[in-house]
Amino acid sequence: MGYDQFRPGQRDAVQAALEGHDSLIVMPTGGGKSLCYQLPGLASPSLTLVVSPLIALMADQVKRLRSEGHPAVMFASGLSEEDSTASWQAIQDGSARIAYCSPERFGSSAFLNLIGSREIDLMAIDEAHCLSEWGHDFRPDYLRLPRVAERLGRPPVMACTATATPQVVAEIAERMGMDDPAEIHSGFDRPNLSFDTIALEGKGSKARKQALLELGLSDPDNRPAIVYCGTRKSTEEVAEDLRAAGLSAVGYHAGMPPDERASAQHRFMEGDAEVVVATNAFGMGIDKANVRSVWHWAIPSSVEAYYQEAGRAGRDGEPARAVLLAMRADLGRLVRFNEQRKVDPAEVLAYVDDARRAAGRDEDGNPGSVTIGAPRTDEERIRLAVAERAGALRVDPAPGGRLLITPGPETGQGPVRSACRVAEDRGWVAYRAVESFSFSASCRRRQLLDHFGDDTPGAPTGRCCDVCDPIEWLPDPDSIEIRKSRSSSRKAAGPPPELVPGDEALYEELRRWRLEAAGDRPAYHVASNRTLTAIATAKPLDEDSLLGISGVGPSFMEKYGSAVLRIVSNST
Repeated sequence: MGYDQFRPGQRDAVQAALEGHDSLIVMPTGGGKSLCYQLPGLASPSLTLVVSPLIALMADQVKRLRSEGHPAVMFASGLSEEDSTASWQAIQDGSARIAYCSPERFGSSAFLNLIGSREIDLMAIDEAHCLSEWGHDFRPDYLRLPRVAERLGRPPVMACTATATPQVVAEIAERMGMDDPAEIHSGFDRPNLSFDTIALEGKGSKARKQALLELGLSDPDNRPAIVYCGTRKSTEEVAEDLRAAGLSAVGYHAGMPPDERASAQHRFMEGDAEVVVATNAFGMGIDKANVRSVWHWAIPSSVEAYYQEAGRAGRDGEPARAVLLAMRADLGRLVRFNEQRKVDPAEVLAYVDDARRAAGRDEDGNPGSVTIGAPRTDEERIRLAVAERAGALRVDPAPGGRLLITPGPETGQGPVRSACRVAEDRGWVAYRAVESFSFSASCRRRQLLDHFGDDTPGAPTGRCCDVCDPIEWLPDPDSIEIRKSRSSSRKAAGPPPELVPGDEALYEELRRWRLEAAGDRPAYHVASNRTLTAIATAKPLDEDSLLGISGVGPSFMEKYGSAVLRIVSNST
């Protein structure tokens, strides 16, 4: 597979699979989880089944395996009829060795029958924290996986995750009925990442936040970059402001038409756009190894969500940074989110009663079953998951992507109310943890490791965090000039208004040089307009002075320093 050695934990994970043992694999993002199930899959003549909610990641892995001559197929929404037929045929004729699928596919009896026609030697569950109600990304579709495994002859199960607390790991093992699983933890630390939090408060803090973001992204060493926003509106506004600042930025959120989302993702993956501004709809399974920084425009919903998103930086092992731009006003959004997700026991009980009436009873007087469509909203999914967790309903896949609901014994209100309390408490536990992480004065890295139950010493290869090491590029946030949002007042291109007339000629000369230096690449790959403006204003005549300008780092100096100093010298 192109590797000459195992990463930490991989050998043990592969060995457990080859010996037919259940296993729990906890590795950080970029730690090489995929090899843990791909290598056993290719070493066996039977079928390895990989379940993942990340369609983009599945597509990337299947594409890579096929390019290396390995027989892998994929079943997920969005496939062409030709690709779907080819995948189906490869399972039937026995040529496929690894099959990827999304959990929703198990709602089809035809698909289950197809997969069940092959001997399965391993069922790998990626993003296994989705199984746990204590996980930050709980997905009711995952609840059917234990019964799917039984229907497929209960092959060895490998549950993989990058962001699972000890409590979540325990629930994964319980739900999947794992028999003395091999637990393989390679550690949660990402030594090449630095973790910074910049707290902004008071009047004009949003404008200062935008200015800080532009300042950080003006440094080519911080690009490519992902900026995570909490709302679709913020995503669009921040992306527009970054474009107006001379950066190549695209927006991405679930409300965009599919073709626009695909275009934005393609531009970022191919390097045409160096910054993607997105909600958490972006990035799950995106395999771009050279992301140099991840920025959070708002406090995320949980420490797990933060760490998963931050972990998309530096997957190539080179230095990278995660920056959280934190405002206490963000906490109000999280409080409202928790209150909106509160589960009313009366609604769950009414839902169960409706299902019981619809299911009726069989000829022996036992509760019957009823087939329903898949839940369409978060509220429906949570209500169904709580009912199943309380033992009031059993959920099984049915043909056509539907669900077969079988009421359980009448247990009374107690279990339902208890399950509702657990669901509600979970949200507030997550809230308190992310609030503490965002505003405490202790080492960010240590907080993250403690949160995930990793007691090993952090071992950063560079900067650790804003608490342990000052942020080298950060000015006093309160002194940052507050400017009107560009998204509300776009102007035609021309010399920046902060330039005095005597500096405009140098600015235009630098722009002409930048265009020539860029060649076939976009000009912003060399330097942003903001950096050129700063050079034209400061007129540096030596390397130390040039390095003191925002957006000029060691990489810029090595490539362009001599040329820029020559242009400035000739203009004075």
